[in-house]
Amino acid sequence: MKAPIKKERIFRVLSLQEGLNISQLSRETRLAKSYVFKVLRELENENVVWISGKIYVNHDLLIRKWGEVKRSIFEKITPLTLNLLIPEKIRNILKNYVISGPFAEMLIQGETSGKPLIVYVDEKDFLHLKEVVLSRYRISTGYIRLYPYDSDIFRNSWMHRGWRIANIPQIAADIIALGTFADIGLELYRRWLDARQRV
Repeated sequence: MKAPIKKERIFRVLSLQEGLNISQLSRETRLAKSYVFKVLRELENENVVWISGKIYVNHDLLIRKWGEVKRSIFEKITPLTLNLLIPEKIRNILKNYVISGPFAEMLIQGETSGKPLIVYVDEKDFLHLKEVVLSRYRISTGYIRLYPYDSDIFRNSWMHRGWRIANIPQIAADIIALGTFADIGLELYRRWLDARQRV
C-alpha cells in the first residue's frame, strides 16, 4: 500500500485554516474533490470533522488522527539516515527543505531531546541531494532522517535559528507519530491553537 502523503495535505490545511467548504479544501490541497470528500467522510465517521456547508474540526482528534496517519507514512518510507555530531553541517548542503520532529520542537520550546531531526526535502531535489550526501557522509543508523516529500510540506514554514522549520501542526503530528514524546506534541499543538485564537 502506498504511503498516504497526499492525505496529509488535508490534515495540514484543516489545521491551518478555519471555515472552509469542500470545494475550497479541494482547491487549497490541489486534490480531486472526490478524494477530499472520501477522506472527509472517513474523518466525519470518527468525529474528527463534521460537515454542515463548512467543515468544522475537533482539533484534539484531528492532531491525534494525523499522528496515526503520519506513523503509517513513516513505516512505509525509508529515510536516508545520517549520524552527525554537529547537525548544522547538513544545513550547508540543503536547499529546498524543512525540518520537523523533536529537533524542531527543541529549537522552539526545548522540551524534547532533539532527536531525531526529521528533514523533508522536495522530492524533485532528493536524488541530487542523496548523491551529495553519499559523497560526503557515511550512511548509518543515525538520528538525522532525510525524507523525499510532497512540496506541500513547505506550507507555512518559517525560519528560526537559521533553520527552515515546518508549520507547528506538522511538527506536532510528527512528534505524535514517533510516539516517545507524543504528549509534548499534543501540548505544542494546543499551545499553538491557544496563541492563534488570541491573535
